[in-house]
Amino acid sequence: MATTTYLSQPSSITIGGVDVTDQCSAITFTLGNAPLTSTAFGDTGERMVAGLQTVDGSMELYASYGAGEVEAVLNDEVGMGDTEIVVTHEAGALSASNPEYTITNTFIADVPTAMSQGELQVYSVTFSGGTWVRDITP
Repeated sequence: MATTTYLSQPSSITIGGVDVTDQCSAITFTLGNAPLTSTAFGDTGERMVAGLQTVDGSMELYASYGAGEVEAVLNDEVGMGDTEIVVTHEAGALSASNPEYTITNTFIADVPTAMSQGELQVYSVTFSGGTWVRDITP
């Protein structure tokens, strides 16, 4: 049972070192490791160990144009394979209850752009691959 409930509102989201917190309406990421079998003769069931790290995620970003804005940042990072995304839970010192996630060398394959009459333009961007670190050191 959860002992504390948090408002889902990260204090900081950066892409390639550029703060996009005020333009991001959602971010989802799944961090883990690829499973590798370590089953040996005599085992009565399959055993698994952690393989390479895995990263999959998506972001919803409001379109903004100009140097250092969302459109420019995304187009600078698309296809590069070395993008860094940093998500910080709250302002203040990092701790077990205030982690920072750093995803490095992730790949943004494309920047889908859609425009509709009378609606805010939004980029729905996905990223995958790379490595990750959960930092709780103050």
